[in-house]
Amino acid sequence: MPSTNLIKRDWEKDHVYLIQFPRAGLIPTPSPYAFKVETFLRIADIPYTNIDNEFSKTSARKQIPFIELNGRQHADSSIIIDNLVEHFHKTELESFSAADKAIARAFYALIEHHLCWVSIYSRGQDFNWLATPAGFGRQLTGIKGFAFKNFLVKKFASTVRGRAKAQGMGTFQKEEILDQTKKDLDALSTQLGDKKYLFGNSIKAIDATAFAHLAQLIYTPQFSPEIKTHLEEKTPNLLVYVKHIRDDYWPDWEETTETMNMNTKWKKD
Repeated sequence: MPSTNLIKRDWEKDHVYLIQFPRAGLIPTPSPYAFKVETFLRIADIPYTNIDNEFSKTSARKQIPFIELNGRQHADSSIIIDNLVEHFHKTELESFSAADKAIARAFYALIEHHLCWVSIYSRGQDFNWLATPAGFGRQLTGIKGFAFKNFLVKKFASTVRGRAKAQGMGTFQKEEILDQTKKDLDALSTQLGDKKYLFGNSIKAIDATAFAHLAQLIYTPQFSPEIKTHLEEKTPNLLVYVKHIRDDYWPDWEETTETMNMNTKWKKD
């Protein structure tokens, strides 16, 4: 049965509607999960349209982002990608040898269940940039902008701070978190080596995940400048890796962050 609480009721068959937060100033989206899904859609060449959630719309599971496809709603970024791979027959994006499949799964866990908490922790320390032009500031004016800057950002910071503590990383000393971050980056750097992508010259779904989370570390404020220094001095291949994916699949990066347009044209004719 189709979902009854659809955002897009006049949907087009086999067209994905991605519901996510508006664009931001430093990065197309400060949500690594929305960024992962949108990057995957571009890698997989699946037709999609973004829909602004207006800071209020969530899935039936109370998650952002979520998609609507053929009258059905799908939530959780990883489950979304699994469903897209199956529906659009994009199995080549998850095609590995048995050994590489195990390694890819391990790196997925490292990125999504460990490294991701660095940005979450950072935002729990200071999320004020979200209300500036670097974040959503240009989209929020008047009373709405005042409320966002003075109340909602503090609420967001408190929420993610609580999540980081519940997960465990939020209870660490800053030096301990920095040490853990460096180890994660070193592991990713070693796996990447001198390859274009994590598993060779062909891009995979895991690359959308790695790109989305690394981009948050590179382009948005973090709790320590040592993270950027480590990337530049110890794992520069990760910076090259992110740039490759950005150049190939986000040629409209500057346009999206300057205009806040959620549906810029990114594919060349």
